[in-house]
Amino acid sequence: MKHSESVKSIAPALLAAQKATEFAKKDATNPHFKNKYADLPAVIEAVKPALNAAGIVYIQTASPSDDNRLHLTTMLMHESGEWISDTLVMPLPKQDPQGYGSAMTYARRYALAAITGVYQDDDDGNAASGAGEKKAAVIKPTSGAMDALGKAAQAQARDLASLIQTNFNEGNDWAAFEEWDGMDADVDFRTAVWSQLDSKVRAYIKKAKAEADKPATQGA
Repeated sequence: MKHSESVKSIAPALLAAQKATEFAKKDATNPHFKNKYADLPAVIEAVKPALNAAGIVYIQTASPSDDNRLHLTTMLMHESGEWISDTLVMPLPKQDPQGYGSAMTYARRYALAAITGVYQDDDDGNAASGAGEKKAAVIKPTSGAMDALGKAAQAQARDLASLIQTNFNEGNDWAAFEEWDGMDADVDFRTAVWSQLDSKVRAYIKKAKAEADKPATQGA
């Protein structure tokens, strides 16, 4: 993460903004997800009022690149001129405007939520019925998995797989696992995402899942 030479003004402003930020509402529905999720407008709605009230504006810009990946920089700038920023690098699912737009929306949502520390609130059904329980890593063969989804869902599956793969490739192993394990989707969607991951990240996810599922041992 980068920041201005001084952060003495933006630091307390960020504290005030974070105190006023609660959660991003899960108000978007995907047919391949059992529960609702917080889309980009929901994340913006959750953080923008608190940031602006604290004298902070957020800016998200994409930079030119030659590596066929999206480079998205998110900056929080205080009215004093102080700032902090970080850049998310994400593979593009397709080298066309549709693929770029899909990756941009996905990246903006994750980057803004990450830099502001916003979280998603559990929906009522999930909280009441336990519908968000984690599923097995893979339940059926991956051959032709993407063909079982519609075009929009295929793009979302590739986006999520790209994020998982990128986290793993950049050494953020646990972040990659959390993205996978936190996915509350049906079997077809999960299998499609799995089919886009390479063997190394698959092996790591299986190992991490086995460790996470081990019963906790209590000390004497």
